[in-house]
Amino acid sequence: MKTEEVNKIADVRKLATVATVLGVFPIRDADQIELVQIRGWKVVTRKNEFKVGDLCIYLEIGSVCPDGIPEEFLDEMKTLIKKMSKKPPEKEIIQNRIEEISRMNNRPEFEFLRQKKFIIKTHKIRGVVSMGIVFPLDILENVGVNLNTFELHDGMDLTELLGIVQYQEPEPANLGGDAKGKFPHNQLSSDEERIENLNDVYSTLRKYRYVVSEKLEGTSSTFFLSDSSLKGVTEFGVCSRSLNLKESENNTFWKVARKLNIEEKMRKYAETHNLNNFNIQGEIVGEGIQSNIYKLKGQTVRLYAAFNIDTQTYFEYEQFLSMVSEMKLETCPIIYTDYELPENFDDLFELVDNFKTTFGNSVGEFVAEGIVFVAKNIKSYETITRSSFGRLSFKVKARTYKYGKY
Repeated sequence: MKTEEVNKIADVRKLATVATVLGVFPIRDADQIELVQIRGWKVVTRKNEFKVGDLCIYLEIGSVCPDGIPEEFLDEMKTLIKKMSKKPPEKEIIQNRIEEISRMNNRPEFEFLRQKKFIIKTHKIRGVVSMGIVFPLDILENVGVNLNTFELHDGMDLTELLGIVQYQEPEPANLGGDAKGKFPHNQLSSDEERIENLNDVYSTLRKYRYVVSEKLEGTSSTFFLSDSSLKGVTEFGVCSRSLNLKESENNTFWKVARKLNIEEKMRKYAETHNLNNFNIQGEIVGEGIQSNIYKLKGQTVRLYAAFNIDTQTYFEYEQFLSMVSEMKLETCPIIYTDYELPENFDDLFELVDNFKTTFGNSVGEFVAEGIVFVAKNIKSYETITRSSFGRLSFKVKARTYKYGKY
């Protein structure tokens, strides 16, 4: 497996795609808006803007759209908007200048998102959950596309063309620390596919049985052993979602690694099982992390995957569980070990939307962030999610969990 192929799967998420409208549904007591279905997503749009079968552009939650105002005017625009929020006496003059700068905007389709810092989030509108935004195809003209000659097809990735990037919540200083570099190129960062993007292969997903675990709200982490011909030694490393971190006393990732003796445990396991290069991945939770909703003292990690760097495949889940047990570490809470997916795609959301957390000191107090499904005994020929790396998995996030999240 070439490095470029690993990076392509690990780091690039299709945030903006061409999509087909699969359904249009009325919203109770709403005359101006309706609900459209894009793959497994439901999105509120203006009434009669789309009909079944239309091609459109769908932007997923977690997308950050570009600001089309020329860079030299951005600071001025921010200052003017801030002044307007204080209702100044020169309101009319400021408003005129805002409109003048706005006319320079070469991406006007995203201007309505300015107050939201151009981030697309989940919202509840008239009692209906809306996830993402649907645009007509003609927004492509703002990036120089001639719709008469440009061939579009369902699923086409427009993320780069439209300048969309993925939102990453800033890490507090105690979490981020100093970076040695980017996330290692020969490993996969943890980012499960959402079930909403897999509705067209749901019948294939139903062929398998699944280990089902609770998705914890924390910060993702990777701990790895990797030998280097340059150094002649096997290095132990600790990573956040996107960075390879330098060790420091105040860095939470490294504090957890040292507190749980993860390096020693991984080296012992590697020696016992004749391994050279592998990682374990999990969610760090506790004080100072995501408001510590689980009411924990200190910080710890709960694991959800292990990856063999040499073979570029995930360890089978049973082997992963054995590995975690042997190292005397813990996994994310496992809910089912042999789960059969329901016949109806939408029933998965009913399950997750009503599932209360099973973790920490908050058991049963609130709806869990979501659930992760990992298939057992996958077929080598499947090409769904990360099955080419030995893992077929996806996540279902609760629609009722903290509106405004990504």
